[in-house]
Amino acid sequence: MSHAAIFMFPGYGHVNPTLELSRHLVAAGHRVTYVVEQRHTAAVTAVGAQVVDYVWRRDATGQGAVSGEDIGALGLAFLRESADVILPRALAAFGTDVPDLVLYDLESFFAARSAARRWGRPTGQLFPYVASNEHFSLALEVFGGAGEHVYECIKLVVVRLVAEGREPAEALPLLTNFDRRNLALLPRAFQPRGETFDDRYTFTGHSFATDQPGTGSWAGPAGAGPVALITLGTEVNDRPEFFRTCGTAFADGRWHVVMTVGPGNLPATGVGSPHLEVHEWLPFRAVLPHASVLVCHGGMGSVLEALFFGRPLVIVPHTPEQTLNAARVAELGLGLMVEQAEFDAERLRAAVEQVVADPRFGQRVARMREAMLAGGGPARAAEVVEGWLRERPDADWAHSGHRIEGVH
Repeated sequence: MSHAAIFMFPGYGHVNPTLELSRHLVAAGHRVTYVVEQRHTAAVTAVGAQVVDYVWRRDATGQGAVSGEDIGALGLAFLRESADVILPRALAAFGTDVPDLVLYDLESFFAARSAARRWGRPTGQLFPYVASNEHFSLALEVFGGAGEHVYECIKLVVVRLVAEGREPAEALPLLTNFDRRNLALLPRAFQPRGETFDDRYTFTGHSFATDQPGTGSWAGPAGAGPVALITLGTEVNDRPEFFRTCGTAFADGRWHVVMTVGPGNLPATGVGSPHLEVHEWLPFRAVLPHASVLVCHGGMGSVLEALFFGRPLVIVPHTPEQTLNAARVAELGLGLMVEQAEFDAERLRAAVEQVVADPRFGQRVARMREAMLAGGGPARAAEVVEGWLRERPDADWAHSGHRIEGVH
């Protein structure tokens, strides 16, 4: 029985896409232990994995658009948390029960790679979002305008290495954006510059269970119009103006609108419109089989789930990564992007009507769904990880030949 450790940034869009992979690994007889923030403990243990937890109370990003500077500040804060809390916690918790393989996402690089180096164990990088290589860097897209924070991240890593008696040059492989082993939980067809990704990368298409319990269990009222599902995902929902604008866009009642507004954000006085449902949360899989379109923020989980159920998208992005996803959706003809500067009720309604009325959107979405399913999903991802578990533990991040991408 092999043992895999998984270090993930404490966001739902990071942790949740790995859960089915872990469920498959556990079912195959392997042990899986997550190093993750406490709020994800229940979801992790539900798939049979163990948890080494910690508490991180990060600042909220607040309302409005999120800039590269904001993302850079968050990344620096998590790097400090990784060095001061997460790495020591993981080393102490695993003790002599050293895992055979260390998996991690980009944001967790410091704790994961540092622990793997100390343990002499191989590593594999998970991408629950678009992947990076020598030709495409998600970090450059996301951290644009955050040069000072990037510099501070590099400085922090160098200082920590020197304190351990290591050479400053060892920071370069530690900071690279990708691994020798990489698993992207999306279809290659969606990946920007997908043709440049070599056999170091496996694209598994999606991370969803094909037999998701409760799929299609929601039912709209009899005689209702076409259904639009509207959400800002699981992380940031404190944008009441966005939801009010959506309500205005569909005020004529021709559409049946289902909104998920997040915990604590339900209107105090109710909605008062039979064609408008407002929930704190509702599983997308319950509604998407009945929906004609998903209106969302452009988080990768929301985008892929819409495509998994064959639904076009209208995306109103709030962060640089979401803008990248939205632009890719528009480029591939899977939906439309409405930039925040253009976002109003009229523009939103026109975009929704367009992606539903034009059959070409549906045809392209159907082809992308086929590509997603062909990737093999979580079962294929588990097979790849099992192959890594069988490899000789020869990882050494200080001499692995990795190089940092996008930092000068």
